[in-house]
Amino acid sequence: MRPQTAILILAHRPAALASLLRLLDNRALANRFHLFIHIDAKTDYLAAGLRLPPHVTLITPRLPVFWGGWSMMRATLALMEAARGYQRMILISGDALPVRPLSEIDRLMSDLDTEYIELLEVQDDPSLAGVDPKRAIERYGWVQPWRRYNHVFWDHPLLNPMQSAPSAARYGVPRDRMDWIRGEAEHLVREILAEIPPRAPLFERFYYGSQWWALTGATVEAMLPTLHEPAIQRYFRHMQVPDEHMIQTILGNAPHLMAGKKRRGTPMFADHARRADGDDTLDLAGFQSATATALFARKFNPETAPDIAEAIAEGSYWRLLITPG
Repeated sequence: MRPQTAILILAHRPAALASLLRLLDNRALANRFHLFIHIDAKTDYLAAGLRLPPHVTLITPRLPVFWGGWSMMRATLALMEAARGYQRMILISGDALPVRPLSEIDRLMSDLDTEYIELLEVQDDPSLAGVDPKRAIERYGWVQPWRRYNHVFWDHPLLNPMQSAPSAARYGVPRDRMDWIRGEAEHLVREILAEIPPRAPLFERFYYGSQWWALTGATVEAMLPTLHEPAIQRYFRHMQVPDEHMIQTILGNAPHLMAGKKRRGTPMFADHARRADGDDTLDLAGFQSATATALFARKFNPETAPDIAEAIAEGSYWRLLITPG
């Protein structure tokens, strides 16, 4: 029996991905789920000894993926293309874990009258062009309105703000020196990007939402031609975090692509308050709280949540997750 649901996984941490795959390596449901995985080309997963279940397809060629860059959308589009023909696609990260029984996720995904995606309309404010993004946060409480009018290029380790430590190690320079180099490189590139004309008004409205979604294959199929249009890709190529805007803006402006289906929010739980306090991973309590609202939760790190890692290895994850304390 051909699986009906494709789980698309964007991965870059082998240890977390190994735990996720252990949970998804369910023989009873292997005929319901097929896994498509893109592993960041900067990750040496072979050296990590990652074991792949039989119902996994690795996406090739592998792309170097940088947070907030166009490379994230390129990898996502590669996953979507590889999974064409499935009735449902679920996009998750490699550091996510399911927080509902797989049989329940299978049942919910079999309801093809519901789409899971977050669509939040973003204010249109051309006056934010060229100003510090903090202005957008002061004015609106978030940086998304700034993204519409300011170009970035984050698909290089010297230019991506999340790559300071890896770049320092890669080039063999101290961290503070690397921060200075990145600042100088950003300054030069910013002057070049400033010469790019303002984005054409391709969309009446601009939308934001969580990167993670679960869409029917019919909606994905209806949307793919627009996603591949050169003008559309140029519009988002130099946008900060296009994976939180591109699909969302297309569907927000063309709801007919969802053919009247009901819409719920993202299937992914992320504890933004915890991250705001400086903790970028979830603990057991976080995963347990996610069961009330989500199908998956991130970010899992085996080193900071050894109780979850041990439970997955011993086969007691579901009991630990569903029974607090």
